[in-house]
Amino acid sequence: MGNSKVATPIQTLDNYAENFRGFEQSAASTELAWLRKLRQDGFARFSETGFPTTRDEDWRFTSTAAISQTPFRLARNGHALPSRRELDPLYMADAACRLVFVDGRFAPELSAPGKLADRVTVSSLADELASNPAVLEPHLGRYLDLRRDPFCALNTAFIEDGAYVHIGKGAVVKDPIYLLFVSTAHAYPTVSYPRNLIVAEENCEATIVEDYVSLGGGPALCNTVTELVAGDSSVISHYMMEREHMEAFNVSTLRIQQGRAADVASHSVLLGGGLVRNNVHPVLASEGGECLINGLFVGSGRQHLDNYMLVEHASPHCS
Repeated sequence: MGNSKVATPIQTLDNYAENFRGFEQSAASTELAWLRKLRQDGFARFSETGFPTTRDEDWRFTSTAAISQTPFRLARNGHALPSRRELDPLYMADAACRLVFVDGRFAPELSAPGKLADRVTVSSLADELASNPAVLEPHLGRYLDLRRDPFCALNTAFIEDGAYVHIGKGAVVKDPIYLLFVSTAHAYPTVSYPRNLIVAEENCEATIVEDYVSLGGGPALCNTVTELVAGDSSVISHYMMEREHMEAFNVSTLRIQQGRAADVASHSVLLGGGLVRNNVHPVLASEGGECLINGLFVGSGRQHLDNYMLVEHASPHCS
């Protein structure tokens, strides 16, 4: 995919180390000691392992060579946003609100906050880190197993923006919360690291949709992580739709932490992308939890679409 020069493993790590040094200097919220440590721990872990190979049990059906050999660079500011006319055909109708992220960064000009129920907050992670980091610290990065997945470690190293969704106790959101992630064309291969945190308190109900699209061609990697905390007796539906172009790489991880009698449904729809890896990792942490995992993928030609599920029954009487 693409005509980029092949990089050696050492060159690959040097490239990411250079990216990380530049990111640490320019990233927002560097004054938060806990966030700075989270980022540094993530990059240290990635530096230990590098990218997974087919010798790793979790990755035996998917080679990441095309990713590791492409010299991706962070997509930063200075690139023109797509127009509403370009995005209008892509939007999902009848959403409670719409947050749009372009190359991993929140685009308020393209978003629609909508009218949300009381006790419901939907905003960008970067905004929350700047204005109210105390609500994020107990959850952000607390559930992932960085030692198991180098892509999660790499995403954690570059935490900066994504969606933050908080659904308060007893709140019901009838229409979906819609999160659109757009990759745009650049003169060089780009990488973005959306990081989403969804915290649903007890006895609440909501549906969240993550939609990944691309405009223009060229190699682009979207390495995204979503941490979903489902409180006791909550009912949460999560949809992941991937419909990027054929030069796109997409690696996503949905990590679910379920409370007592929490009912979570995960639905994945993979339609685009040249190399797509979709990880769903629920932890049934308290009794009575239920998790439904559905998936649909439609590929053709040389597309590689890999769905991987890891379900941890950490408490009895779960299904």
